[in-house]
Amino acid sequence: MPSVTDLISNPIDLVSDRPYGAILGLSPSQGARSPLLWRAAFKALNLEADFHPFDVTPDALESVVQALKADSRFIGGAIAVPHKELILPFLDEVEPAAQAIGAVNALRRSPEGKIVGSNTDGLAAVDCLESIAGKVEGKKMLVLGLGGAGKAVATSFAFAGVELSVWNRDFTKCSAFSEKLASAQVPVTAVSNLAEAFYNTDFLVNCTSAGFSSDGSENDDAPFELSLVGRLPDHAVVYDIIYQPLQTALLKASEQRGLSTLNGKSMNFGQAVLAFCLAYPKVDRTAVETAMAAV
Repeated sequence: MPSVTDLISNPIDLVSDRPYGAILGLSPSQGARSPLLWRAAFKALNLEADFHPFDVTPDALESVVQALKADSRFIGGAIAVPHKELILPFLDEVEPAAQAIGAVNALRRSPEGKIVGSNTDGLAAVDCLESIAGKVEGKKMLVLGLGGAGKAVATSFAFAGVELSVWNRDFTKCSAFSEKLASAQVPVTAVSNLAEAFYNTDFLVNCTSAGFSSDGSENDDAPFELSLVGRLPDHAVVYDIIYQPLQTALLKASEQRGLSTLNGKSMNFGQAVLAFCLAYPKVDRTAVETAMAAV
């Protein structure tokens, strides 16, 4: 079996016999924060381990996963776009919540040596929004985008008790997602007319990639025509899970409208803490949070 370093698109030097974690995505080497966060935790906890960004093409994903399974040094890590859904059939196990979401953003090696997939995106999103807006139960929420992160966020908020509506450029994804949660006795409204949905929304959550920049530079991309922000109620909170750049065009327009906003940095931080603690279940979570917060 080829080494994992022969299968990825960026050069990585793995130290012999040294444990390591990794983030698997199309191009995480261009600016993913996970390596910085995990390395800070390793240092603070005196753990001898490394963490690397692995640039992986979709065609190579299965082979990379098989190589990681065979490499006992691999401890776990993170999954980035576009692999959060694609990776599921290649794992040894997928936790029930992640299976329901249909996406994985965290990996860990079990005591039996299996590679297990989890999803910490949605749980972190709920924690972050409730930290600034209070309990979301009973509130009306519109989630934009149903990729891997969007499904995780939407599912977690639905189980937290929001009145959930979802929108995606491909409406068939909305219908399929709504039917899936309906089978779990969780009602979801699939939205086709986005402009009309804005009038009766307490929380607008952008889970599309519109506005994302791999190097953190500003751009004018947005998931919809920004004049529609004016249709949101005055009390609405706009949450963009993008963290590069910290202030997207959507958040700028929302702040100019006088709305409360939240970017994705705290969610990215929270999911990393949760993922690290899954890989190292005996560590002190507070110590992990403190170490990662210093990055």
